[in-house]
Amino acid sequence: MNFLRSSILLIVAAGLLLAATVHGGTGPATICYSAQPNAYFNDHAAGIKKFYDGFFFTIGSWEDCAQRFIGDKGTEPKDKTWLETARTNLAALRQAGVAENFLTVYFSDSGEWPSPTTLLSESYTRKMTAEFSAIGKVAKELGFRGVCVDVEYAYVRYSIDHKIYTYTNYTVGDLLAAAHEQGYACAAAILDAFPDAPIILLPGTLRGRKIGEAFQLGMLKAMADRDAPGGLHLGVEYTYCLHDPVTALATTRFEDPDIPNLTDARTAGYWRRRCTVAPGVWPTHMIETGGKDYPLQPWQQEMAELRQQMAILRTAAKRYVWSFSGLPSWYVHTPELEKQYGLTKQDLKQPDIDLRDWHQLLTDKPELKSSPLQPMLNQVRRFDRGRISGEELSDAFGTPGRWWVLGLVGNPHTQPQFAAMEALQQPINPRTAYNGRDGAVRWFAHDNLDPRGVTSCIGVFDYRNTDNSAAHFVSFVRSPSERRAFLHTGWDDGILIKLGDQVIFDASDYPPRGKGMLYRDKHQFEKRVSFTLPKGRSQLSVTSLNSHGGWVFALRITDENDIPFQDVRFRLE
Repeated sequence: MNFLRSSILLIVAAGLLLAATVHGGTGPATICYSAQPNAYFNDHAAGIKKFYDGFFFTIGSWEDCAQRFIGDKGTEPKDKTWLETARTNLAALRQAGVAENFLTVYFSDSGEWPSPTTLLSESYTRKMTAEFSAIGKVAKELGFRGVCVDVEYAYVRYSIDHKIYTYTNYTVGDLLAAAHEQGYACAAAILDAFPDAPIILLPGTLRGRKIGEAFQLGMLKAMADRDAPGGLHLGVEYTYCLHDPVTALATTRFEDPDIPNLTDARTAGYWRRRCTVAPGVWPTHMIETGGKDYPLQPWQQEMAELRQQMAILRTAAKRYVWSFSGLPSWYVHTPELEKQYGLTKQDLKQPDIDLRDWHQLLTDKPELKSSPLQPMLNQVRRFDRGRISGEELSDAFGTPGRWWVLGLVGNPHTQPQFAAMEALQQPINPRTAYNGRDGAVRWFAHDNLDPRGVTSCIGVFDYRNTDNSAAHFVSFVRSPSERRAFLHTGWDDGILIKLGDQVIFDASDYPPRGKGMLYRDKHQFEKRVSFTLPKGRSQLSVTSLNSHGGWVFALRITDENDIPFQDVRFRLE
């Protein structure tokens, strides 16, 4: 039995998590992705309120929104029918209390932006400003709560080493400054038209490929400079997967600790006051993922796991949770509905899948009352109040908040002469040079500050030139007593983990095609290994190997019930 499944069953058997969820709480608003205007909403808004508080109304790419929804030089809007139907829908939904509706646009994978021409063009910046101004204006006039911007699809061109960037008469710094300026301009344009609008960003992570990161941080900066009351909210997709309970809780604050490192103090203060992580779930992930390894199981079992996850997310999320599905999840098909509203039957693939179970889960509004997660939840609350640091929050989740890093070094399989394995046997000294993959390397301190326990190695090295490489990571663990402990880890592509001189886990070999991170397309952690954690100070070292592409590892240390020790600390020393 997979250890994550085992740990879930242990918690359930103890009667401490699922059996202790309470129903009918208020908690964060729940938003459904996605919807198009339709007559069903006018007639059934009161019924929808039982399980959803709003919808993402998607209108496609941002490029031609002004022409589509406002008109050009006195002409009528091209999508006049969409506007009229949406206006009626939103009025009916708001009257029923379904008020958290977001006008949603995206950046296309085939669009002009980003590129050197669009990033470095003042006229293109003016075009973006005009379009996002139109988006804000339409959202306010129709009665939306706010605006959602999905920046995901153009992600390939967010990498500074993409072939489109030739660096003829410009630099990486020029591109990043331009992306930040355009993000600032787009958010300012929305807020000029709709000052109170909350803005949700998908896929909900600020740290990433540098051009996309700069654009989003520009948006955050624009909101902070005017103290925009709606706040910026990260619609994170990480909880699409049914992770273990500790990971689910950690995801609700996975970006917060690192915000002060990403931006200035004023903007970081604005984040703390008004901005949040908004975790998303995927109720039909099992049949829609496309991942061949995702475990198929009875629908009721999938719903039990999802109920547990929703209880955790609803308890810890500050303002929003949301759900995604490729199939519309907001109605249960009947021939009568199809005849009256044109709502076709969803292809649910498994005969036991019944969307009424999902609706009931949402209606119940599960939240945690008491559970083994309570000590971590208490630390989350203390972090929110500024009582503990991001590093201390990481401690509470059993993972180092900061690492000493040495890299890039040679991949031990292909360039062992430059792997610098000897560095792990010597004292950490940032002045000492080692022969790495491309030249001299020295230890440097890296603030990972992700309570999930995820370290993006490719992110540490800015998504550039990381194929066929490796890096060493070191933290010092302090335990007040000797104890039996459990290491949880997942990795892409290879990993070697040691405590002092003892090898705890060795998966440094990997197949020629590489190895993906998510276990069975679902779990952050793949292996659970028992070991003895000594009293006092011990050196924890990780050697992470990359074949090509993605490069990441996850690490957590817990007790036998898979709950992190609350008196173990991880420090750089």
